[in-house]
Amino acid sequence: MEPRQSCTRQIIAEAKDDAFALANKNDIAAVITHSKNEFVQIEKIKHLPYGITIKCPKKQEQLEFPVTEQYIALCKKNFKTQMHDNASFYYLYGADDFQSLRAAVIAMTDLCGKTIVTEIHVGEDARMQDNTDALAALGVLQRIGVSTVVFTSDTSEQLEDTLERVAPYARISIGVRVPAQWLDDNIKLTNVEILLPDESENADMLCNALKKYKSGRTSSRDHDDYILAPDGRDAHFIDAVTDISDEIECDHKLQERLLEIEDEEAAALKLMLTEEDDLYNLEEDLYMLTRPVCLCAATPELLEKALRIYSGLAIYDGTWELAPEVAKYFCEKYGMILL
Repeated sequence: MEPRQSCTRQIIAEAKDDAFALANKNDIAAVITHSKNEFVQIEKIKHLPYGITIKCPKKQEQLEFPVTEQYIALCKKNFKTQMHDNASFYYLYGADDFQSLRAAVIAMTDLCGKTIVTEIHVGEDARMQDNTDALAALGVLQRIGVSTVVFTSDTSEQLEDTLERVAPYARISIGVRVPAQWLDDNIKLTNVEILLPDESENADMLCNALKKYKSGRTSSRDHDDYILAPDGRDAHFIDAVTDISDEIECDHKLQERLLEIEDEEAAALKLMLTEEDDLYNLEEDLYMLTRPVCLCAATPELLEKALRIYSGLAIYDGTWELAPEVAKYFCEKYGMILL
């Protein structure tokens, strides 16, 4: 479907632009501060939400198994020193890769129920630096507690391509961080609701360019008959009758088993975990999972540990029955897909 001309957009201003925000409240969606101290000290404008930007910590090479859980613990330790009870939202940025960004989001949702905004840098073919598809990233983040994803890029063309790819599948707000000149050059922003000024500019410059901007587009929501089920790197689509493989044990032969079924036609892989050691094998061989994954485990506790490790959206098909409230929690916390 041909995109339509778009609707109203707003700006997230920085605390340094407080005078501009006060004079242009209708154009401002929120204000971000760059530290807990700045958040405390700044004089806030009524009715505007104020948030704090937090950079995701570097993933240390010496992290022991389980690496993902150790990194989540590192994030929580780091985040606690930068959070404030009165912050309306947290803006997470600077993750090394998508797996780290997802873990950071889980860490934040472990700590609080505040609104979360994440920033993703994209390059060619709408992919992140670690080759994660932007659509796969969006598909995961929008199901684990993120309310807005902000895209950045080195070129306007790469950003246009990314927005066109993800817009029909986004169920949350899409934002961009762009130079004002890109708006003057009529970059095509598809389904963008939130804009942030480039790091070298301010909200006033962006707002002036936005008032003259005429090239925004709205793409219709699409593919509600299918379920977006990323594997943590690539986007896949499934439905309620998707063919799932026979159970694959996550024991010490997991890598060998995954190689054996490469030519099988099953659309999704069913991984079975029966003991704690299986978590190590799952984490070690995540890179080999190139199809949607159905996770089943002997206990809810073991399943949750696997959900925290797996960086895609896991499918649950009813194997090892879960209490309804537990299944609901896993869906809301980790984006688990019920079939």
